[in-house]
Amino acid sequence: MPVAARILAVVRTPTALDRLHDVFPALADDVRLEIRFAVAKGSEFAADLTELLHRQHMRVVKWSKIRAADFDLAISPSSNGALHKLRIPIMTMPHGAGHHKKRATGEGFTDEISGLSRTQLVHKNRIVPKIIGLSHHNQIDALRAGCPEAVDRARVIGDPCFDRLRASIPMRDHYRSGLRSGDRKLVVICSTWGDRSAYGRQAELVTRLVEVLPPDHYQVALVLHPNIPAQHSRFMVDLWTRHARSRGLVVVPPDRGWRAVLVAADVVVSDHGSLALYAAALGIPFLLAEFGTDEIVPGTPAARLADRAAWLDPTADLRAQVDAARPVAGHEELASDAFSPIGRSAERLREAIYDAIGLPLPGWPVRAEPVEVFSPDA
Repeated sequence: MPVAARILAVVRTPTALDRLHDVFPALADDVRLEIRFAVAKGSEFAADLTELLHRQHMRVVKWSKIRAADFDLAISPSSNGALHKLRIPIMTMPHGAGHHKKRATGEGFTDEISGLSRTQLVHKNRIVPKIIGLSHHNQIDALRAGCPEAVDRARVIGDPCFDRLRASIPMRDHYRSGLRSGDRKLVVICSTWGDRSAYGRQAELVTRLVEVLPPDHYQVALVLHPNIPAQHSRFMVDLWTRHARSRGLVVVPPDRGWRAVLVAADVVVSDHGSLALYAAALGIPFLLAEFGTDEIVPGTPAARLADRAAWLDPTADLRAQVDAARPVAGHEELASDAFSPIGRSAERLREAIYDAIGLPLPGWPVRAEPVEVFSPDA
């Protein structure tokens, strides 16, 4: 093939790979480009990552075999890891729905914003990324505060995942058909990872909801952060949810399906993870089960979500609370404060990448693609 530029997709965790799947549509159909993959070591959640790449039929390059001369750009949905060793122009992107979380350490959380801190972006006084992708222009001020010398590397690209979710709304009935929801109310429980997560603190909530919501009128689905099965294994997740699954619970695989399930949802119950912000910004009726306040940067859209959302009371009537769930007040404003430009991220993303690799843009337009239909039986 007439490959003119080669891109290295760098992943540290299954979540990073999941984020890249929203990038690839912006590069589709151009036979001048080739993408290969590398696993950046250092994460406790990367045990089966190489196997996952192979299952998705991706060409993997061993970290020790990467040659700078073979690649024109590396793209990483994380600022962590030994990116400075690549000596390839690097583009970093938000790891989730924007830069809203504090940088984590082994001892807890710092006051730095994860992905925008000097600790992550600078190595021996050298700014590592050539491009720092931001999901909103208001993050430029956050970058200036955390790493002022890197501000000129910033490119506001929006959020390709949120744009794809919005583009999928007209196909909502197709997603519900794939899930066999019918006329039932689809209640989706989403949990990030960690000891402040909804599943980490209230795992029993899943079974309780399945028990109190009649299966003829409700369908319950569980979406866990990929770090949970990556650390504990898919076997343990299946074991922990065996009874609930026998009662109809749909456990969404960590590497596919959650986008379609989110668009299909009638009610979302979540915590401080990215899926909570996506659901709330889409205007889906929403309830907070937990919230890791100490992990979230004050003043960010994620922090404001905790102030605006209704909270699920585990001691009260769960069915009544699910039925009473409503969209978060001011969810349109929340979306515009979290993601910008809305609807143009694929275009912005493609422009940034082609600028970096020195190729003219393709002659066809690019837009946010609807997500794939998910079926539990597939």
